[in-house]
This record gives sequence, C-alpha cells and structure tokens, in this order.
Amino acid sequence: MRNRETNFITIYRQRLAGFLMLHGFVLIKLLPNQTDNRNRFLFANTLALRDCIDKWQIQKLEGINNIE
Repeated sequence: MRNRETNFITIYRQRLAGFLMLHGFVLIKLLPNQTDNRNRFLFANTLALRDCIDKWQIQKLEGINNIE
C-alpha cells in the first residue's frame, strides 16, 4: 500500500493549477489554505503531472529571459 502523502501533489499557485487543468489533469480537491486567503489545489501525483510542472517552469523561465 502506498503512503497516502505520495498519492497527491498540492499546488499553491492558481496559474499553475490552471495550466495543469488545461493540459488535461483532473483537479481532485480544492481546499482553503490555513495561513492566508488562497486556495490549495490537489492533483494525483503522477510522472506525467510532474513532467508538466517541469514544462511550466521552463516556459516561465524562458518568458523571463525573453523580457530582459
């Protein structure tokens, strides 16, 4: 049996959550964050999801480099 903590990834950035959903990943649960008025987005922890997060980070860095 897998550890319950490894079944989900918590995303704290709304833009990243939206990017993931636009790429076909299903939002499991939307939870309020206890420390501020933001939300937490829970997704299934898969290799494809982590690859998509890496792709988002690369695109974000490329956008910053193109501005300079």
